[in-house]
Amino acid sequence: METLDGRVVVITGAHGGLGRVLVETFGNAKALVVPIDLEGDECFHADVSTPEGNQQMIDEALRRHDRLDILVLNAGRQLVASIATYPLAAWDGLMDLMAKGPFLAMQAAWPHLTRQPGGRIITVGSVLSLTAEAYKPAYVAAKHAVLGLTKVAALEGAPYGLTANAVAPGYMYTPIVEQQLADQMRLRNRTRDEVIASMIGSQPGERFVEPAEVARVILFLASAESSGITGACIPVDLGALAI
Repeated sequence: METLDGRVVVITGAHGGLGRVLVETFGNAKALVVPIDLEGDECFHADVSTPEGNQQMIDEALRRHDRLDILVLNAGRQLVASIATYPLAAWDGLMDLMAKGPFLAMQAAWPHLTRQPGGRIITVGSVLSLTAEAYKPAYVAAKHAVLGLTKVAALEGAPYGLTANAVAPGYMYTPIVEQQLADQMRLRNRTRDEVIASMIGSQPGERFVEPAEVARVILFLASAESSGITGACIPVDLGALAI
């Protein structure tokens, strides 16, 4: 396992399925973790869909550790519905959290991440950053947007020794998947088992991706060993994008 030797990392969505594993993985690598979420006693509570919330989380990292080295942007949510019926308020809320939120986080963190070489930004995209799926218009749009944002951050960060990369997980069995099953069943006229089987079947590995598999890639991208990688989108998808 990579050792981060006291480097300060802010992790958003830290109370979720992947988020908790990220907090543990970075903690085991001796990073100083500032976990951010709206829930969880272990987290600093901030609404990262707003300018104020993003500034608060950066200020909290500086208050605790007087520096910031790594930004892991993992916060997300899902609503499954057709374009014709997608609620505008849900669209705005999801896009604020998953597209505008990462921009605001980068903006608030930028002076600190570029203060000296070695800053890292890792965004959690999805295979849907590069492809699409029916009934997920806002999620797909946000994941495409955050990948483009990450590439711009890589270009602008390069003169400062800052790298910015995305990971693209396939289906993981986390609460965000569990919470969409009922809508998937209704929209696709399938049973729960059939929906789960279709998710697994979309991945040639014929299983769900484990959050720990994604967390290890993110840890590598946060480490000094990844210094030559920037502007990349790295799939952790059991081969889904190879189809």
